Amino acid sequence: MDSFLAFFENSTFATWIRGELVGSTLVFPVVVTLHTIGMGFVAGGSAAIDLRLLGVAQQLPLKLMSRFLPLLWLAFVVNAVSGILLLIAYPTKALTNPVFYFKVCMIALAAWLLHRTGVAAMRAPEGEQEAKANTKLLAIASLACWIALITAGRLLAYTRRWEMLGIPSVG
Repeated sequence: MDSFLAFFENSTFATWIRGELVGSTLVFPVVVTLHTIGMGFVAGGSAAIDLRLLGVAQQLPLKLMSRFLPLLWLAFVVNAVSGILLLIAYPTKALTNPVFYFKVCMIALAAWLLHRTGVAAMRAPEGEQEAKANTKLLAIASLACWIALITAGRLLAYTRRWEMLGIPSVG
């Protein structure tokens, strides 16, 4: 498996993304910046909808909050594309790290929860101020998922396979 990952990690495309080729110095910072901005929009927007479903800012109609959903899905796509580029840049670092697989599971759960809470906001009758109990549980789960997802993403920058397994690196 290491040779398979090394093949991708040493590819021209991966080295271009990492900024190791002449003229590609800004590629990695641009990809990371897009990933960060996308995360801010999708996690922040999702949190705003979740908090509204939990009763915060009750003067805002739930239907009004649902207008943000297309922007959140666009941000989700930006994050997916930039995340794949980051994975291509450092496949060994990610694919040998259990935190990465936890993050992928949280991404899938966050997408499902975003869909469910968004549907709840869109279907809210005009003037409805309170969400149903099951919708509130979805909102709480969504908030917890985004916290776990963002934490896992940040930990990926600082963890490696040998550190995770407690095995000192050789060479």
